[in-house]
Amino acid sequence: MKYKGFYIRIMPYNEIKRVDKKGRDVLCKGFRIQVFEDETERVEIDNFSAAVGFEILENSLAEAEQFAKDYVECEGK
Repeated sequence: MKYKGFYIRIMPYNEIKRVDKKGRDVLCKGFRIQVFEDETERVEIDNFSAAVGFEILENSLAEAEQFAKDYVECEGK
């Protein structure tokens, strides 16, 4: 996906570590998100994850795409 001049790759990821409200480590489903300088994917600018129940509400590509867009917007400010 291209957004604000960057190329964003979003892939499903099923073992994202998070800490729940009780302080326990949990493995979550979600997405791995990589931000590249351009579509050649040679220069990675950033990578992060979006876990269901933490950064995103549901396990959907649309949610992950919106999270990635929000992240790019926030970093741009």
